Amino acid sequence: MKKLPLTTELSSSIINQLMHGKPLTSIARQEGIPSLSKIYNWIQTDKDFADKIITARRIGAQTYLDKMVEELENCSHKDAYIVNLKLQHYRWLASKLLSIYGDKQEIKQDTNISITWNVPDQDKTFENESSIHNVTNSSINELAKANPDKNYKELEKELVK
Repeated sequence: MKKLPLTTELSSSIINQLMHGKPLTSIARQEGIPSLSKIYNWIQTDKDFADKIITARRIGAQTYLDKMVEELENCSHKDAYIVNLKLQHYRWLASKLLSIYGDKQEIKQDTNISITWNVPDQDKTFENESSIHNVTNSSINELAKANPDKNYKELEKELVK
């Protein structure tokens, strides 16, 4: 059995049709397009193609929403029930593919934590055992670099000694 390669033309054709709201099952039934299982195989093995499929489906969901508006405007009382069922499906599909139409809010969180040791530029005066000592920034910086696990209070005690 010969492997069918995913060509740029084939990929573009599938992606274009998905963006225009055509279901992948219908696309796979067309002449010259491989089977649905082959397309799923490509999606599984080719990350770039898989990303394009997801993006195309999201764009296609917008097309479904446009169709929904048209069907609603052209709906007669005879086919209102069928149109309502279609609209419910389109809304559900849009809520799953497009976060702006979904019930769930997507929260993106930045979990990067940055810890810095800030030392003021001016000279500091520390009190220890009722005596006042002048300490320059360079000396406290030197101690902080040499002892990163100590806090300011411990560094002050060492400077006063």
